[in-house]
Amino acid sequence: MGQFATAGAALLAAVLALVAGVYAARTTRRTSREVEVLRSSLARESAEEQSRREYEFAARKRLYDECEPLISKLAASCDAAADRIVELSDPRRWKELQATRDANSFWMLSRSSEVISFARAFLEPLAVYTLLSEKITLVDLAFDARVNEVYTLAEAAYQVHLNDYKIAAIPPALTYGPVVMGWREKRVAESATYWWQGLTRGRLDPAIETCIHRDAGRLTTVAEFENRYLELFEAPQDSRSKSLGLFCNPLYNFRPEDRPVFWRMLMCQLLIYRRISARSRLPEGIKVSHRFSFDMRDIDTIQRAGEIKDDLLESSLNVALQYSSGLLGGK
Repeated sequence: MGQFATAGAALLAAVLALVAGVYAARTTRRTSREVEVLRSSLARESAEEQSRREYEFAARKRLYDECEPLISKLAASCDAAADRIVELSDPRRWKELQATRDANSFWMLSRSSEVISFARAFLEPLAVYTLLSEKITLVDLAFDARVNEVYTLAEAAYQVHLNDYKIAAIPPALTYGPVVMGWREKRVAESATYWWQGLTRGRLDPAIETCIHRDAGRLTTVAEFENRYLELFEAPQDSRSKSLGLFCNPLYNFRPEDRPVFWRMLMCQLLIYRRISARSRLPEGIKVSHRFSFDMRDIDTIQRAGEIKDDLLESSLNVALQYSSGLLGGK
């Protein structure tokens, strides 16, 4: 009896050993498969991460190589345009902006050096933005917050010229309706309301092109732009003459009270241009507030000129702050 018990125990032990061996073998094979899957997954993820890093490095290098020179040029152009905006508050400038041609017969109304100088200063940041937009993609912008902000602001400065009605409607709203029957006569009698102070994209883009030397892939020099302006001044049948004339339209016979919408637009651009200039010179890692504020030196200079009424200046500054409040998507 004892022998049977011993044999049974031995058999049971053998069976259990066999089962354990089979289980261990299966577990080992399953574990090996899982390890191989894990290794493969880790290798794939490592390759993807390496690929991502290489792509990001290439994108950042491309941004630096191709876009950084333009961003530096944009900052300088914005400084110059902002300075000219402030200068436009000086009534001594207005005398040189007077139209010398019949506004009913021509689009380009003056060939004065002051008009040409202001036109080029206001066109140059838009021209740099145009060149920059031809090099940058949305994917590129995701890798550099600083470049993204600068580009966003440059685009916003471009859009200001297309948003004259929107800017006029910001409280306190201005009465503004240049597209009406008999506008030629009405704009002379009531300039603030009926003189067109914005642009359409179809006219803005050709005007910007007069500031770009496409063959050389750069901006026109001061002398080259002046020559283009004067050539178009003498060629009223050229469609570019109308585009450039319409860009300069708010400058002809300029006085802030006669161009209140344009003055608001300039205050919007003054904010944007000073911000571009400051942001372009800061490292990417430095965070800045989304809120805009005027440089008090600009405001002091405008006030010292003493020719812009307090209510017009105050309302235009407030409108510019309202308009800019959402440009960077924050408060």
